Amino acid sequence: SREVEERRRAEQALRTAQDELVQAAKLATLGQMSASINHELNQPLTAIRSYADNARLLLERERYDDVGSNMQQISLLVDSMAQISSQLKLFSRKSSGQRAPVNLRNELEVALKILDAEIKARQVRVEVALDDQQVMADATRLEQVLVNLVGNAVHALEGTEDPCICVTQRIAGGQLQVAVRDNGPGIPLEHLEQIFDPFFTTRKSGLGLGLAISQHIAENMGGRLDAANADGGGAVFTLALDLAK
Repeated sequence: SREVEERRRAEQALRTAQDELVQAAKLATLGQMSASINHELNQPLTAIRSYADNARLLLERERYDDVGSNMQQISLLVDSMAQISSQLKLFSRKSSGQRAPVNLRNELEVALKILDAEIKARQVRVEVALDDQQVMADATRLEQVLVNLVGNAVHALEGTEDPCICVTQRIAGGQLQVAVRDNGPGIPLEHLEQIFDPFFTTRKSGLGLGLAISQHIAENMGGRLDAANADGGGAVFTLALDLAK
């Protein structure tokens, strides 16, 4: 009885540690994206200041129609900032750890919104060919995996002419296989076996935890995550998850 209780406590401690590691990875991802997020928020803030100053001058000249137009623009900019903030808040929330039917395309859209500033800054073209298939997953953790995969692809494309990321799908063996492919230099053969090792990274600012945690999350959700070099160049990461019944 004591051994059973000790094992139960050890398993609970392990699950807690894993949850905390996933949460730490999310916050680390947000930290790495902070410069792009700051730029994305500063632009509408600067515009709001300009519209507000103009509105004051227009009021003094009694050009009330133009004042109304400026107020409308300010309202739209505030809505845009609120949307960015809400996406970041959703991404940073803790996970329940429970699997449920999830629309994968919707979760990818959330991930792309989170990474939007970085994608635009690096002028990366993203092509998505997904339908409305549902998979069994924890939505919060699935977002983490997709942010990691797309974010890594964006960084891998640095210096690539006409950088592009393609997200496609296929169904096999009762699973939905989602491939995230870039047209960058690919993964060096000597790194392929280490790509999912904790703390292994080729980026100067990387922690080396994103892919390791993503693979762990995929396995915990009953799926898998694989990496390979794509035919014709570039890297491709394939996330396979059970289709929702």
